[in-house]
Amino acid sequence: MHICVAQSRYDQLDDLLTRLHVARQRPSWRRRMLDGADPVASVSTLRVLRAVEQCQQAGGGASVSDVAEYLAVEHSTASRTVGAVVAAGLLTKTSATDDQRRCVLVLTDVGRKALATVTGRRRELVAETIADWPDTDVDTLVSLLDRLTERFERAVLG
Repeated sequence: MHICVAQSRYDQLDDLLTRLHVARQRPSWRRRMLDGADPVASVSTLRVLRAVEQCQQAGGGASVSDVAEYLAVEHSTASRTVGAVVAAGLLTKTSATDDQRRCVLVLTDVGRKALATVTGRRRELVAETIADWPDTDVDTLVSLLDRLTERFERAVLG
């Protein structure tokens, strides 16, 4: 005999977060997001560019370690990915003036333009998805997701 146990709201929330993540990983979503964004050919390239952009906005160039932290991957994985992005002409990689063992990654003009294109496309896709929602619902969703994200980050980062 199979007994059906009611799903808790936490199970439902976890399921919804998983479904959202999976939907955004699907090839069709990625194709729509990267459409017209040459030379950004992959989401990993996009994520590297975003990591470097955030470090630049915080007041300096990024290191491979910064990228690894942002991507939540091992340093060696980040290094290979960064190498491909540098080879594509989207980043420059130079030695840090204060420590020759450390490299500094900076967006090139091509990288900055490509990132702006993809960022605009992502914004358009989100706007299309919820175009029929009332502004108050969007504001509530943004507020709640912001709170949830902060809690997850705090829990992970300790």
